[in-house]
Order: sequence, then C-alpha cells, then structure tokens
Amino acid sequence: MKTTLTRQEANESILQFIALFKQGVEAWIKAGEILVKLVEDDPHAYDYIIQKCPQLNAGILGRFEQMGRKTLHPQLLLTASPGFAKLQKLPFSLQERYIEEPVPLVVHTDEGTDILLVQAKNMTKEQANQVFAPGRIRTEGEQKALLMQQRSNAARPINKDSAPAWTIKSGRVIFREGTSLTAGELATIIAQLTK
Repeated sequence: MKTTLTRQEANESILQFIALFKQGVEAWIKAGEILVKLVEDDPHAYDYIIQKCPQLNAGILGRFEQMGRKTLHPQLLLTASPGFAKLQKLPFSLQERYIEEPVPLVVHTDEGTDILLVQAKNMTKEQANQVFAPGRIRTEGEQKALLMQQRSNAARPINKDSAPAWTIKSGRVIFREGTSLTAGELATIIAQLTK
C-alpha cells in the first residue's frame, strides 16, 4: 500500500537521508583510519580482517586504506564515471577540488577552440582521456595540442601500398577492404594456402 507524504514529511525524510549518507561517508573514512593503524602495526591485518569478515577482500580493504591515508576521496567510489575513475589517480587535494568544481575542457568550434567547464562525474571516456594525464590535469595548451595531434592522425591518408591486400592466418584469407584480385593473385593465394 502506497502512503502519501506531506511536503514537510518529505523534506524531513530528505534531510534524514542526507544526514545518514554523510554519516556513512564519514564512517568509511574512520574505518580507513583504523585500518591504517592496524596495517602499520601488523602487515597481516588484511588476512585477519578477511577471516573475520569474508565479504571483504584485499581490493576493498585497499580502498579503505587509501581513504584512511587520504589518498582516495570516498565520494569518488560512489559514482562509476570515466572522469571519476581518472580523478582517483590524482593527488588527494585535486580529488577534493574537482569532485564538485568543473574542469576546463577544450573543444573544437567553427571559429577554432573554446573552453567548456565540465563536471568530472559527467565526462565521457574521451573527454576524461583528454583532460586527465597521469597524476595531473592537462593544461588548456596541452589539450589543444592533443586535439590537433588527434585531428592530424585522423586526416592522414592510409598508404594502401604499404599493407598487403590480403593476409593468411590460420588457413584463412583475410582481405583488406576494397581489395580486388586478378586471376594470377588469386592463384598465388591458393598456392600459399595449399603449401
């Protein structure tokens, strides 16, 4: 049976939900801090914890340890997005900054390029790859250079003379797109297959 909440009841429930959510994140951080102390005291702490709580594994415990050491912001674990996956690899100060603050993203326009401010959690895989470099965020100049290189590579014609029109692999002939053969070339293929 469905119950209808008044506006005031709904607002109270929303505030209660948000408070519990924040408590949960804070509890994760506290659990991580405790885990750090355990690991520093005994390098076999993971094994003991997993024995007592088989639902956990070394990967999960590693994430809690990262939170406890302040190398991973817990909010980055709550959203599966390409931007947040890249943000996890940055220093904690940048993680904290760009969880909410938009990141400058260079885009092509008819007049050249422009800068969009995009939330990391909303980025596509391509945008995240453009913006995030190992351990840092690319500058606008670096992003422009990357885009120019990608355009240059896409515009470069394929030299069809450098690649054979066909290859033989595991007794099968694989033809390059747009290949046409003479009778002699077909005979060569057959001879190679029957060797």
